[in-house]
Amino acid sequence: KFRNRFRLPYHCYIELLNEASNEKWFPRWAMMSERKRSSPLELLVLGALRYLGRGWTFDDLEESTAISAEVHRAFFHEFVKVGSTVLYKKYVVAPTTAEEAKAHLGEYEAAGLHGCVGSTDATHITTEKCEFCLKHNHTSHKESLPARTYNITVNNRRRILHSTPGGPARWHDKTVVMFDTFVRGLQEGGNLSDVQFQLYERRGGGTILVTYQGAYAISDNGYLRWAATIPPFKTTSKMSEIRWSRWVESMRKDIECAFGILKGR
Repeated sequence: KFRNRFRLPYHCYIELLNEASNEKWFPRWAMMSERKRSSPLELLVLGALRYLGRGWTFDDLEESTAISAEVHRAFFHEFVKVGSTVLYKKYVVAPTTAEEAKAHLGEYEAAGLHGCVGSTDATHITTEKCEFCLKHNHTSHKESLPARTYNITVNNRRRILHSTPGGPARWHDKTVVMFDTFVRGLQEGGNLSDVQFQLYERRGGGTILVTYQGAYAISDNGYLRWAATIPPFKTTSKMSEIRWSRWVESMRKDIECAFGILKGR
């Protein structure tokens, strides 16, 4: 039940709490004196997780923890700041060499996608109370409310390898990928340039084994025609290409599942 309520296992919560205390991420709530005791860090962290995971209001948190809504609000902003800097750098690590990407490449290689390092796609996160002057750029045909768009790359186990900073919701895949340093690095040769893989190709009526340099990510057909973003065939009548496209679409379920987990669907 703990994981369902707070969106992470209990032992991960304990690790997060211990690290926050040891590293003094929240010094404002770590000070204690005889006259005034700060609000318990345990309840504040649980409140931030419940706010993110279940969409509670700060007033709901005040009712459950007996800590004022203003304290929860102030702590939540600090919690998000730590999450976007300290925790992001610790847990969202994009591979830059073949050795670092070995585990990610191996799972796709077992599925027949040699040289693939992950799946990439863009998603929208609703932005409430958006300023009126920004509302036009942050409204897209996919969302009725203002939103921010993020391009995310995950491995086959749905572990996030890289994410772009948020952009206006009006940006489509072709635009947002230009700001993705990881995918652009794959295309330009700055990332995973030491990866080598072999594919069979038909040439001159025969089949030969060709060695390729670099890696790629599988995507949908909304992206630029890059060698680093491989989509399924959009239109084809060949059964071999249809089967291959269905297989790529099946392997891309990892990025869709990651979005579903993040959004709590």
